[in-house]
Amino acid sequence: MKTDLILLHPPSIYDFREHSIMFGPVSDLVPSTPIFEMYPIGFPILAHYLEKHGYRVRIINLAIRMLKNPFFDVEKFISNLETKCFGIDLHWLPHAHGSIEIAKIVKKYHPETPVIFGGYSSTYFHEELIKYSPVDFIIKGDSAEEPLRMLVEAIVKGGNYHSIPNLTWKDKDGTVNSNNIDYVPSDLSHISLDYSFMMRSVFKYKDLLSYVPFVNWLDYPIVAALSCRGCYGNCVTCGGSSFTFKELFNRPKPACRSPEMLAFDILKVQEYIKGPIFILGDILQHGVDYAGEMLEILKKNNLKNKLTFELFKPPPYSFLKKLVDLKVEWSMEISVESHEEKLRKIFGKKSYSNHELKDFIKSALELGCERFDLYFMTGIPFQTKDSILKTGEFCEEIYKEIDKKQKLLTFISPMAPFLDPGSRAYENPEKYGYKLSCNSLEDHRKALLKPSWKYIMNYESDYLSRDEMVDGTYRAALGLNEIKAKYGVVDKKTAKKVENRVLKAMEIMRRIDDVVKSESFTSEEERHVSLRREMTKYNMSTVCEKKELEWKTSLFFKFRLHKIITMMLRGE
Repeated sequence: MKTDLILLHPPSIYDFREHSIMFGPVSDLVPSTPIFEMYPIGFPILAHYLEKHGYRVRIINLAIRMLKNPFFDVEKFISNLETKCFGIDLHWLPHAHGSIEIAKIVKKYHPETPVIFGGYSSTYFHEELIKYSPVDFIIKGDSAEEPLRMLVEAIVKGGNYHSIPNLTWKDKDGTVNSNNIDYVPSDLSHISLDYSFMMRSVFKYKDLLSYVPFVNWLDYPIVAALSCRGCYGNCVTCGGSSFTFKELFNRPKPACRSPEMLAFDILKVQEYIKGPIFILGDILQHGVDYAGEMLEILKKNNLKNKLTFELFKPPPYSFLKKLVDLKVEWSMEISVESHEEKLRKIFGKKSYSNHELKDFIKSALELGCERFDLYFMTGIPFQTKDSILKTGEFCEEIYKEIDKKQKLLTFISPMAPFLDPGSRAYENPEKYGYKLSCNSLEDHRKALLKPSWKYIMNYESDYLSRDEMVDGTYRAALGLNEIKAKYGVVDKKTAKKVENRVLKAMEIMRRIDDVVKSESFTSEEERHVSLRREMTKYNMSTVCEKKELEWKTSLFFKFRLHKIITMMLRGE
C-alpha cells in the first residue's frame, strides 16, 4: 500500500548480526534487547496525528525484523517500499550508528525521496547530522506533530520550508537552513496514544511484527500511558532533565496531559489489552490534586488492568491510600541511583533520606503494592567502587525490616553506554568528575562498534575507572542476586542461572581485554569473531533474570479479541 510517510525504527547498530560486541547489561532493566528494538513512543503519536490530518503513515520496526529473522534482507525490503518520504528516529544516542546506516540504504534505493530525522539526539546534533548526505530534514524539539505535518504537506503538495517551525534542512545546492524551535505546546491536548489505531494499522498494512514494541511483547503485552513532556527533575546525567528541556528544546516547564485525557488513554487500553499499564513520568510532578483527580476517574470507570507507577521521590501516604481505593493490582518503581544520600543529592534527585525511602517501601507493601522495583545505578558523579559494592548491604537492611520481602525487587545497572548529550554533566563534565571521550555524533557512531560496553562508554570518571565500573557493576549484581535468593525474592534455580551468567560475562570481558591488547589479528573484527557466539549468549539477562521485570501473574488471556474483531468489522 502506498503511503505518504514511512517511519523506520533502526537497530542500535547496523548490522549487529555481523558484529562481535559485548553489549553487557545496558538493556537488562528495560523490556528491549541491547539492539534497543523498542521504537519511541512518539512514533504512534505522530502516525495517529498525521492520519487524522489525512496522511497515510506506516510504522516499520526494522530492528525487530532483524532480530526475529537472521536472514531478513534489509536492503531488499527497503528497496520495495513506496512512499513520499521516510522518517527515521535518532532519539536516544545508542541509535547513532543504525539510524544513519539505514538512511544510507534508503537513499541508495530511493535517491529522490526525502529522509527526515527527529528525536532528542537529532536535535542536539542537528548541525552535524544535517551534513550527512542521506539526511534532508530534521525536526527538532520534543513535539514534532505539527512541524512534521507541515513538512509532509510541503513535500507532498509543494511549499516553503522557511515557515515550518523546529526545522533544519538542506537546499538542493546543499545550503543548510535552521528555523527556531518555536513549536512548543504548553499542553498535550492535541495528541493521544491510541492503541486501537495501532491495531487498525496492523490490519491495514498486514504487518504485525513492525508494530510490536519489543521482542516478547506478545507474550507480555505491557503498554505505556504518557503523562507529560518535560520534567521538573534535574538529574545531572539525564538528557530529559529540566535543564535539557529548557536549554535544548525551548521548553520552560513540563506540558502535561490533563487528568481526564490521561485516564481516557488508560481506559482505552483496557478495551483491547489486558496487560499492565505503565504510566510514564511521575504523575505527582503535577500535584497531588492532579494525581487524585486522575485516579478518581479511573475508579469511577471501573479500571481492571494492573497499573505501574514511576515515582521520582517518596509520595505522600494519602496518595498510596488512593491507590488502595482503586481496587486493582498496582506496582511502583523508583530509581534512587545510590544508597548514599549525599551522592543522590548531587545527582539531582529530590532530597529525601534513606529513612524516608524505607518508610515509603514499607507503607506501599503494607497497603497492597504487588511489586516494588528499586533501582540503583553505577557510574554516577563522585561514586566509587567501594560505594557500589555496599549497595547490597543497604538492600539487605531493607529486606530485614519489611514483611512482604518477595514483593521488593532490587536491581543495579550501569550508566551506559552514554552520558546523555545535553545533560548538565555532558555540558560541564569537569564539574561532576567526568572526562568525555566522545564529543561529536561521529565519535559516538564509531564508539558503538567497539568490542564491549567498557570501550563504548563516552565518559570516564575521576572516581571510578572503566575497569572498576565494569567489575563493580558485575560484583554488585552478584551481591544483589545472592540477597534476593536468601530472602526468597528469586528461587534458587533462577539465582544460580544469574550467578553463572554474571561470572561468564566477567570472564568474556577479560578475554575481550586480552584480545584488544593482542597484535596477532589483522583486523578488529577478526579479533572478536571467535567470541561472537558467547557474546550473543551472555548479552541478555546478565545482572538479573529478564523475567524479574514482569508481573508474576498469569497473562493467558492477554487481549480482548472480541473487542478487537468488532472494532475491525465496524471500521472504527
